[in-house]
This record gives sequence, structure tokens and C-alpha cells, in this order.
Amino acid sequence: MALGNALYDQKLASVYDRMYPIGHDTDQAVEFVAALTPPGGSILELGVGTGRIAVPLAERGFAVHGVDGSEAMLAELARRDPQGAVTTQFGDFTAEGTGRTFDTVTLMLNTFFVAITKKQQLGCLELVRRQLSPGGRFVLEAFDPAPYHTMEKPDFSVRHLDERAVMLDTLTVDRSLQLMVSTHTIIDGGAPETREHVLRYAFPFEIDLLAELSGLRLVERTEDWAGNPYTASSLRHVSVYERASEAAGAEAR
Repeated sequence: MALGNALYDQKLASVYDRMYPIGHDTDQAVEFVAALTPPGGSILELGVGTGRIAVPLAERGFAVHGVDGSEAMLAELARRDPQGAVTTQFGDFTAEGTGRTFDTVTLMLNTFFVAITKKQQLGCLELVRRQLSPGGRFVLEAFDPAPYHTMEKPDFSVRHLDERAVMLDTLTVDRSLQLMVSTHTIIDGGAPETREHVLRYAFPFEIDLLAELSGLRLVERTEDWAGNPYTASSLRHVSVYERASEAAGAEAR
């Protein structure tokens, strides 16, 4: 995750994969990204986290580079990837690039929303454009915020982490700024520890507009990694973009 508003420290990093137990989704995401990338090609994952997607892609022979703003998350990735198949970089991907280009750039699991202003989100997409090779694809996965945008009171939920630990979550929404404030409290027998994260959600059409301003163009959108059609009732989207200049060139031909 990026530096600042969605920083995962050692405590959260150690339970991150249990916070999101989505193994079947992982397999589909790996297949999706692999199909977009040339054999042996290069992949940049922004907000690489614990390597849930990056490590399986590297095992398939892709050159995978991951950027993350949490040293604790990168440490968890290193434990998952003892051979160092994934190269990593500590830094804020919303504000700084790698100085390289890649066949595929990915931004998974709502991580785009850690940029908490439109200006930051626009800057993030401009950096993506600079790091995308000619003919490359940018893949962004995010939830559709429509159900949250109508929330009028805080939402409370509980996540079961294991037989000894649970996580208590509180979510509040500021519709005027499109901000979501989440607090996570871990109860595992020790002193309860609470962390707060802030996200700025954006609707798909808004992301498309920011992408266009950044020199990117939407190629396709589905509601999941399996390729099911995106509809008015979809709760999330997987969106694929290309460099707009290439799209214009193709149309001219």
C-alpha cells in the first residue's frame, strides 16, 4: 500500500492475507494479467503488498517489479518469495516512478483510492502512463462506490482472522469529499490496537476521465477477473487501459 493514509505497519501486514482470504480471486487475477502480458514480459505492480499476485506471476517467468510504501508489507513479500523472484522498491507509487517502462502495469484491490485527492489520483495515473511501454496495458481493479456513497451512518463489521483473533471494522463516509474512513481494531489476546485508513473513492466514469487527462484510454471493463460483463448492478470493476496516443494512431490507420 502507498505511504501515508493507507500505511500497513507490521501488525496489519502480518494479518493482511487473512483480512482478504480471496484465493480463488487471486488465481483468476493471475490468469488475467498473464494473458495480457507477452511471454517473459515485464510487469509492474503498484501497491504490491505481500506479493499475492506478484509472486505467482514471477513463477510463470514474467519479470515482476513491485512498489509499496510499507516496509512491513515488503518484508512479508520477502518471506513469501525467499528466492527474490520479484524485485521490489520501497516508495510512494502515487508520487514517484521507477524510471522504467513495463509491458503491463497493475493496481489491484482498490489501492488506487489511497490517493486521497483528485490531484493525487491524476498524478498517479500520469505516472502510470510514463511507465507503460508502447502497446502495453494498465489494469486497475476497484470497487464501485455507489453502495457506499449513499451511506448515512457508520457501518460496523467483524472479520474472523483465525481461532485467536478477530478484527473490528468501522466505516464512515464523507460524500462531499468522496472519502471513506476505516478503523481496524485487532483483538488477539493482547492490548487492542486500532489503525485508521482514509480512501478517496471514485466512480468508474470519473476514473476514465482522469485516465483520459493522463493520456490513457479505456480498452475494456468487466465486473471481475473471470470476464463477466460490467453492468449497473456490478459491485466492482476490472478496467484495462492503453496509451491514448496509440489508440489515436490505430484509428488514423
